[in-house]
Amino acid sequence: MNHWETRVTTDMLDDRRTQTRMPDGATSLIFCLLPDGESHLVVLGPRTRASYYPGKDVPLTVTVRFRPGSARLLTGVPVSEIVGRTLPLSDLWGPPATRLHHDLLADPTHASHRIEQALRERLAAQPKVVASSRALVSAATLMLASERVQDTARKLSVSERHLRNLFTDMIGLSPKQLARVNRIRTVLSRAERERGTRLATDIGYYDQSHMGAEFRSAMGVPLGAFMAGQLPPGECC
Repeated sequence: MNHWETRVTTDMLDDRRTQTRMPDGATSLIFCLLPDGESHLVVLGPRTRASYYPGKDVPLTVTVRFRPGSARLLTGVPVSEIVGRTLPLSDLWGPPATRLHHDLLADPTHASHRIEQALRERLAAQPKVVASSRALVSAATLMLASERVQDTARKLSVSERHLRNLFTDMIGLSPKQLARVNRIRTVLSRAERERGTRLATDIGYYDQSHMGAEFRSAMGVPLGAFMAGQLPPGECC
């Protein structure tokens, strides 16, 4: 079972426009190398709201996005502790993260391979009971795309409370919070082709007003403004 997906970006040039960090139910591990030689190896926790930041030159970025339930295995902490946060991997792994960071700087061309090797080693050391919980969370995540929480829990033969506790521990968000984030991401993926009430009801909102209110709460601006590029000013790096 694949616990993550890796994306490598090179020669990412600053266009001076505000960049958007989208709401995301996933936790990511990110290594970035900047033109001045500075680098970061950080964990980006799940986010229920968007944030905005100034664009800049980033010659190399390796992003490892953990699949549902895998963040608990690979970060080593309850994911609820890192929701909405960006923190150095060394805060979670200690000296092994520092050694990994040094390895990446010594040979950045093979950064993605080295990061995945470190994750496989960490995964192999996890207790089987934690791995079995991850499988349950992964199955529940797929089911919740089209079912209510109570129906999903019943089909998986667990209580709603147990399912919520697992989600909080292994994903960082409750099932309902994750569903809201996924709806927002679906809106963004379809808004250029579809608008109005049909889009809202297809995704699972009560009506267009419900979609608009949830979008503005998560993104900080109305849907129309966001699609027109009218974004809040960037506030962070």
